[in-house]
Amino acid sequence: MADRAFIFCPFCRNMGNPRSELQRDNVDFFCLMGHRAPHAQVLSMAPEMIKSEVIFKPGPHDMKVEVWCNSEVYARAKAALGERFHPTLASLIRCCMAGEPIVIDGQQAEKLRKLGIRSGQEMVVVAEQNVTLAGENESLVQQVNQWEKRFERATVDG
Repeated sequence: MADRAFIFCPFCRNMGNPRSELQRDNVDFFCLMGHRAPHAQVLSMAPEMIKSEVIFKPGPHDMKVEVWCNSEVYARAKAALGERFHPTLASLIRCCMAGEPIVIDGQQAEKLRKLGIRSGQEMVVVAEQNVTLAGENESLVQQVNQWEKRFERATVDG
């Protein structure tokens, strides 16, 4: 049984037919023009990937709603998100309903990006590391205080 490989045949490309799609089985890639080669050989030829098309389809329980929005903001969001516009809005609404979301944008987001933080997951990791380091710092401060007391006693007694 053959499956789509989601790449174009590099042999056909070299012969002037750049849009011949490859199929794959457990051993080889092959195309309808008769080219067949092992996976490693085809991949070493830098075949062009077939870009997948994202098509948003509402779920069985989804409904279309009307929302008030600034026209410029709407146009910019549609342009920036493209096919991801509707899923992004639906995801944002789900996030709001799943708990108490933390929304960060503007100056805070810019500061986080400058620090190398790009996602909520990275924010949580950094916060956890901060708590761990603060605990380690407190422990080290206590050790320094103990050594200072010992040193004081040693210099007074000595």
